[in-house]
Formats: sequence, structure tokens, C-alpha cells
Amino acid sequence: AVVSTQSTGYAALPNLETLILTGNCLEGLADLRGLSKLSRLKYLSLMRNPVAAKPHYRSYVIYTCPSVRVLDYKRVREQERVTARKLFAGKKKAEAEAKTFTPGEPVKQTPADKEAIKAAIAKASSLDEIRRLEMMLNSGAIPGF
Repeated sequence: AVVSTQSTGYAALPNLETLILTGNCLEGLADLRGLSKLSRLKYLSLMRNPVAAKPHYRSYVIYTCPSVRVLDYKRVREQERVTARKLFAGKKKAEAEAKTFTPGEPVKQTPADKEAIKAAIAKASSLDEIRRLEMMLNSGAIPGF
């Protein structure tokens, strides 16, 4: 399962136009940052990922990937692009991306991050869910963000 687009080799696919990541483990908006390197991406599906339920998810993807014409099988409208620019130009984009890390460097965790991790582990009801949490944490993602 894909938990982040940052550490993948998407940058090595500069001509990629269609990407279907439906039903993976993308949790937070910061997990989508790697998609910005796909300058020719036109069709993108992230349906059935936890991130798709986040507030402003669609606007963030539209802002981060301006070449996308169809997101989750729904055409991107010009008004959505205007709204996305208003939401994410400047400070809000930086806030949305704040939960990122550089591979090989120590990850800084706030007390809120630690509580989110503890809560996610306590809520886990299966071994598969625990493995998914482990993969997220290994990739630098914090559950719930």
C-alpha cells in the first residue's frame, strides 16, 4: 500500500499523465507533495484514501498539481482552481506541508504528534491496521494528520 508520494520514484516518470492510487493509505495532505513533480499529470484518482476525507483535500491537490484536469473521476473546474489558489498560496500551504520530513534526518515530534500516535495504536483493532500504522510511521507520516 502507498502511504506517501514523497519517497517514490514519480520524478523519474516526467511524462506520466494518468495515476490511479485508489484504495491506498495516503493519510495527510503532506503525503501528496511528491505529486507536484508530475508536471504532465492530467488524470489522478486518490479515492478511498484517508486523505480524501480531509478538509480542503480537493483544493490542495488542485493547487499542488496544476496540470491535473480530472481528479477522482470529476473534472476540475476553473472556479476550483481560483479557490485553491486563495486557500493555499503562501501561509496555508506551508501549514499543510508542515508534517513532512527529510529521509535520514531525525523526525521532530510534538506532544500532540505523540498523543496522535498513541491514540492510533490504541484504536488499532487488527494486525493489518498495526502494520499500516508502522508503515506510516516509518515513512514519517503521523496518524491523524
